[in-house]
Amino acid sequence: FTTVGGQTRNRVAALDVGTGSATAWNPNSSNIVYALAVSGTNVYAGGDFITIGGQTRNRIAAIDLSTGNATAWNPDANNRINALAVSGTTVYAGGSFTTIGGQARNRIAAIDISTGSATTWNPDASGLVRALAVSGTTLYAGGDFTTIGGQARNYIAALDLSTGSATASNPNANASVYALAFGLSGKTLYAGGIFTTIASTGMSYFAGIEATTGQALEY
Repeated sequence: FTTVGGQTRNRVAALDVGTGSATAWNPNSSNIVYALAVSGTNVYAGGDFITIGGQTRNRIAAIDLSTGNATAWNPDANNRINALAVSGTTVYAGGSFTTIGGQARNRIAAIDISTGSATTWNPDASGLVRALAVSGTTLYAGGDFTTIGGQARNYIAALDLSTGSATASNPNANASVYALAFGLSGKTLYAGGIFTTIASTGMSYFAGIEATTGQALEY
């Protein structure tokens, strides 16, 4: 978008939750923003942009929630960021990049929230990562990959936040996963995409999954 909430805003904006009107916050992204995640006093943005918040930032940036300015945090990804998730002192990123935070990382990475450097966590996805969702000690990833975290995992996987290895949970979708979100309890993972089977169950485009076991929840 280039207008939203009654104001000119290029691809990223803050909207008053009561009125829907745009606030004065205006980072002014140069290209598409695909992902946002809020932590502390910053909103983390990912996409195709090369400038945002008044600074050069290649596809990933931290934006001050008060001013709309980019902070000094600068992981500098070499290709698109599709998904972001924050857990503790770490920002997790998924996309089509192969370098980020000063390291070679294939499509998924953990970035130190203070320094912008990639940590040693490295699941090494074989294809595009489109979605991330974190709960407890596990990060779920969805996308176009067929291997991740050192295991064969078709389009969706659970990754240990400490090791980067795939856990035993294996919902095994038959096509790409585009969106992931945990329920309020953190026990149910909701997935959306172009799949028609997941967790050995015929479910078209949307499914609920028991997060620990990877079993489908039928409604």
